[in-house]
Amino acid sequence: MKPLGEIPSPLSPRQTQILSLLAQGYRLGEIAQRLGISDSAVNLYLSNTKQKLGLKTKEHCLALAVRNGWLSKNGATLKSDQPH
Repeated sequence: MKPLGEIPSPLSPRQTQILSLLAQGYRLGEIAQRLGISDSAVNLYLSNTKQKLGLKTKEHCLALAVRNGWLSKNGATLKSDQPH
């Protein structure tokens, strides 16, 4: 059960994963290498994330994700919409 007032994440698991890695301080190239995808794929995921959230920067996306409980403040712990 989700805590009262928590907003469900509209992001895909991969979009959330990329935001989490950004929050942990990884650069785009490092994220691509870590996930085994191309740099352009990471950029596409970020572009789609910004569009989905109606924001212009990855920093704003990170702030919104933290504020809404989609990932922890340090990005290390992802919240899931699935019960444990």
